[in-house]
Amino acid sequence: MSRLIDAVLARPSAVAKPAQTQPSTRRFVVIDCETTGLSPAGGDRMVSFAAIELAEAAPTGRCLSLIFNPGRKSNPHALKVHGLPDHLLRHQEPFHSVAGDIHAFLEGAVLVGHNVGFDIEFLRHEFRLCGRSWVPGQSVCTMQHARGQVAGRVSLDAVATLFGIDAGIRARFHGAFVDAEITSRLFQKMILGSAEMLAVPHLAPTNQIDPPPVVRNPATPIAHGIAGYAFAVTGELTGLSREAVMARILALGGHWHHSVRKDTDYLVVGHAPGATKLDTAAARRVKYGKPDTIDEAQFVTMVAASGAAKRG
Repeated sequence: MSRLIDAVLARPSAVAKPAQTQPSTRRFVVIDCETTGLSPAGGDRMVSFAAIELAEAAPTGRCLSLIFNPGRKSNPHALKVHGLPDHLLRHQEPFHSVAGDIHAFLEGAVLVGHNVGFDIEFLRHEFRLCGRSWVPGQSVCTMQHARGQVAGRVSLDAVATLFGIDAGIRARFHGAFVDAEITSRLFQKMILGSAEMLAVPHLAPTNQIDPPPVVRNPATPIAHGIAGYAFAVTGELTGLSREAVMARILALGGHWHHSVRKDTDYLVVGHAPGATKLDTAAARRVKYGKPDTIDEAQFVTMVAASGAAKRG
């Protein structure tokens, strides 16, 4: 196995040349990060980071799974990829709060990743913003290596599937640790030639701070319908488009507000709500006693009550 690892580290197609002397120990760290966008030079930041340690070809059990406040909103495409809403991220600690732990974990390791250059670029950017010096050593890119072995697409899903790794979890739950864990098994199989791929149990972000609930249940249960009340919406609803919600409210005698106003009665909160409307609703509630924030199910209940009233 040691000779095989030496050969892997010598392949120019799979390895970025080291900026320092090759580590004397066979310690690999598989990394992955999620970001607000694709350009650190354009101000994008890291929102989550995962690292899985391997000794020779086997996971040691040492892992990192972290989440950060990037200080800016994710662009729509990035949000669709990582699924971490701004309301959650804005309540987290910034990268610099755990920069020392990450720096120590990576020290002296050969870094492994699928498109590892992307992860290294963002790590450099984050460490630079912290005023920390960080010089990565050798790195192995499973995506670059795959281009020399497989035809067609070399996305993580595609290559993992070719090597018998079930990447279906990414469709249900995507995140930095999930991607790092799949990449770890791909590295073991595709590059190190391990007969058995050793999985690592999922690790949720260990530093996550739970934000306050976005839905504030009204003081008294809602028993009335839509008519006469004013509504605004933030986030995406599963059953109706924004236009359909507006049409339904107006058809049932309610009022539609594009923004949260002092006379807005209810803010309907869907998936990935916007921080601006949530903050405005909270401020208006302190000053004017409303709006209440309700979820989609509560809104549907009000729609049903409106229908029952009409039939009655």
